[in-house]
Amino acid sequence: MTNDRTDPSEQRAELVATAHKFGPVLADGVAEGERERRLPDATVRAIDDSRLSRLWTARAYGGIETGVRTLSEVAKALSHYCPSTSWVVNNINGSNLLAAKFPGAAQDEVFGENPGAKLASVFAGSGSAVRTGGGYLLSGAWPYATGVLHDDWAILVARETGPDGEPVRGLSALVPVSELTIEDTWHTVGMRATGSHTVVLRDAFVPGHRVISGEVQRGRENATDTTLPPLFRTAAIAAMAVICASVVLGVGQAARDLVVDKAPGRGIAPSHRFRSQPESAAFVSALGRTALTIDAAELHVDRAAGVLDAAAEAACEVPESELRRIRGDVGQAVNLVTVALDELMWAHGAAAFAESNPLQQYWRDANTAARHAMLNPRIGQELYGGAFFGLDLIVPSL
Repeated sequence: MTNDRTDPSEQRAELVATAHKFGPVLADGVAEGERERRLPDATVRAIDDSRLSRLWTARAYGGIETGVRTLSEVAKALSHYCPSTSWVVNNINGSNLLAAKFPGAAQDEVFGENPGAKLASVFAGSGSAVRTGGGYLLSGAWPYATGVLHDDWAILVARETGPDGEPVRGLSALVPVSELTIEDTWHTVGMRATGSHTVVLRDAFVPGHRVISGEVQRGRENATDTTLPPLFRTAAIAAMAVICASVVLGVGQAARDLVVDKAPGRGIAPSHRFRSQPESAAFVSALGRTALTIDAAELHVDRAAGVLDAAAEAACEVPESELRRIRGDVGQAVNLVTVALDELMWAHGAAAFAESNPLQQYWRDANTAARHAMLNPRIGQELYGGAFFGLDLIVPSL
């Protein structure tokens, strides 16, 4: 993969092809990932060899520097083989994008000698930070650290406290994973292989160049900076939400494809009339309705990705009303996918719940991922609805 592509569609097609090329390796590791609650070593090597964890890393550091739509398409492709891998790759890329907000010295430290550096970012929970000579002492516990078992650095949020113990401001800190204690807390029915455990620090020193304010981390001041490549003008938090939804969407598409592929060889119990599911008009009609539901989810995701990429290319800010709608888009998309997955389980029949059937894992993984706080459909609906009346935001950042 070269770094001087000028045709985004050509680059997108090549990267999606790369995802499919490495896909069988990911699929081979699904059972081990489920059992061990972490990605297998072969899967991690495939992530590194494919360079798909560098899509949102700067070209200056050996990254590929793609847009939102391209990573969305890659995430959907990866979900066909291993949803957990897709989720981890999504988190690495999003975290690498967030790292671009840190000073150059910090970015050099992370990526300078390791262009393939993989980052995690954890915004659940919060630590405390006390200013000290040349930096901060950071303490806390951060759950849901997706991919941290395989990552090099982590971005952690904290609240700076003053001498009197009163909160001063929110901070975002870059910490080597080697300095973290990882607590085994990720025991879930879905997305098991993401290894999204809890990370802990106790009075760890973080130098000042690796700490920025929460306002800078969440800010969108770069949106109109024409000295930056389009990727780094992108509204990062909104972009991460779109990619999270893309993972769920890809799972729904994979489940649809499996049901379609198996349908000719399956009857409809307990009927003796339909030896093949496509012989049933009821089955065909239901499948059409479900497929359209998944298509509708894709339209929401594509619209959101398109808005973000167009604004980044034009070096203009995305209006708050559009950012609110993007949160509505991603919430609506994952809600539609979970509804469609239920229908696909009915369509396929009781065999869908066999441990050997990928459908039941698609169902578990998508329903688990869809509950991510950033994808909450009800919050998305309230944000979008509030845009029509100029209501205050109900989330820290869009």
